[in-house]
Amino acid sequence: MSEPHKSFFHTFTGVITAITSLIIALTGLYAATGGFNFNTLAAPPSSNTEKSVVSTSEQDHQKQLEALKRQKQIDDLRITQQKQTLLAEQELAALRAKNAKLNQNITVIPDQSSQYHVTNNLSGRWHYANAAGTYVFVLEQNGSELLLQEFDSYGNNVGNGSGVIQGTQVFLNWVEPYLFIMSLEIEAQLQINSQGNALIGNMFAQGNTVPIALYRQ
Repeated sequence: MSEPHKSFFHTFTGVITAITSLIIALTGLYAATGGFNFNTLAAPPSSNTEKSVVSTSEQDHQKQLEALKRQKQIDDLRITQQKQTLLAEQELAALRAKNAKLNQNITVIPDQSSQYHVTNNLSGRWHYANAAGTYVFVLEQNGSELLLQEFDSYGNNVGNGSGVIQGTQVFLNWVEPYLFIMSLEIEAQLQINSQGNALIGNMFAQGNTVPIALYRQ
């Protein structure tokens, strides 16, 4: 009696083939779903959210840069003011020291001319001209001591100093700004003329000697 006909999948070869097909199908499904992690299929964040985050970050960075620039400007201004204050204090101290030195070292020489027995009054405006332009020296006299201010032809104050009068001789020292970064210290030894309307002599600056003549206005 013959055996009944068996299905392909009832044979050993059929079973092996079915198992292999199932494994291949599961492997493909695993790879396609990223390890069965279905969360990865969720929609990515919108580009609008990313742009908003980037824009906020750029604004914060820009604000930080602007704050740093403002702080640097404030610091630079404070340093400049401190330098100017220190320079002014140094110039004033130097003028005081020179004035004291002049008062100590100048020897009183009696003038034989009766018109100079009394100290000349030099208070007022004195005109000075050179190759660089015209200047006005304003002198204020207190006894034998002088205060000096120098002005250019535009009325700008370009120098300040002091001096002393001894008989017909006048000794001045003042400071002028030079190229906006330093100061030029100047001294002058002058003689009052017989009419009392001119101061003639030499001025000294940085080792140079230059003739100078001031005329009363």
